[in-house]
Amino acid sequence: MTLAQRQSLVAGWLFLTPILCFSTELNKFDSLVQAVYDLEVTAYCGLTSDQVISGYRILHERLVQEGALDRDQIDAARSEGWQAAHAEWQNRGLGGFRGWCKDEGQAAAAALRHHALVQ
Repeated sequence: MTLAQRQSLVAGWLFLTPILCFSTELNKFDSLVQAVYDLEVTAYCGLTSDQVISGYRILHERLVQEGALDRDQIDAARSEGWQAAHAEWQNRGLGGFRGWCKDEGQAAAAALRHHALVQ
């Protein structure tokens, strides 16, 4: 590797480092949004159970702690996740939610149950 290639590589890493750190912080918030969305999908689809709710609570607590999310961020994630699930349900039309529940709803319930089982 030539000196110019090494310099380009180092410059690229230096440029990407702030982006990677920033995206990691966003990921914690986005993960909480996804967890809320998954819980809401299971609720719309009638797939909630004690294990699903327990798994959600475990995941929620972990994401909040690891992300050091404050009350405003938690509320924003909860609102965004709920709104996304509600909009998706509305977009399905009459009876269209059945496929959504069969695919995405079952996957969301399984993912949340998993968190309850592994703790």
